Amino acid sequence: MCTGLLSLGIVFAAIDWWPGAGHRVDELTNLLILLVLGVLLLVTGIVWAVKTFGIVCRDRRWSWRILPAPSIVVVALVIALLVPKPSFQSSREDFEMAVRNLPNTSEPISDSDVHVGPFTMSRITRYPAGTVYFYHADQVRFRSIGGWVYSPDGPPAGDKYYEKFEVTHIDGPWYEFRGRQPNW
Repeated sequence: MCTGLLSLGIVFAAIDWWPGAGHRVDELTNLLILLVLGVLLLVTGIVWAVKTFGIVCRDRRWSWRILPAPSIVVVALVIALLVPKPSFQSSREDFEMAVRNLPNTSEPISDSDVHVGPFTMSRITRYPAGTVYFYHADQVRFRSIGGWVYSPDGPPAGDKYYEKFEVTHIDGPWYEFRGRQPNW
């Protein structure tokens, strides 16, 4: 039972899908949960291996009751490795719908978490030229930001507040961006 619960938790952490938490938690919390569950599963595996080795060596017999625990772990690892992480391309329609449904204002749409497809945005801002910035909550840290930009007039120039602003063209009017504020 313990192995099954730990394996299920590791699968949820590996694919970043948490029931009841908007199906997402921030990247650092998810990494910490994954590390804790991984250590607990490792300890459980060591205890299981020592007990199994003791029974097999002492009694010199094999039991089919030994197989469920490692089978659960192997199935969980296969699921965690095969389920793809969400990408911009897989949720592009959600981003385009968000651009169409945004009010025509230059004020940030929200200061709290907004979900666009499988991603959580800390803020979405529309500028007068039609450019829309989606600030990905997992990429907003201390003095750096990241996310996606809808810019129909070509590559966005960035914001005057960011010392380093890098833009990568995805396709069409879509760009991925990263920015870093200066250390004033």
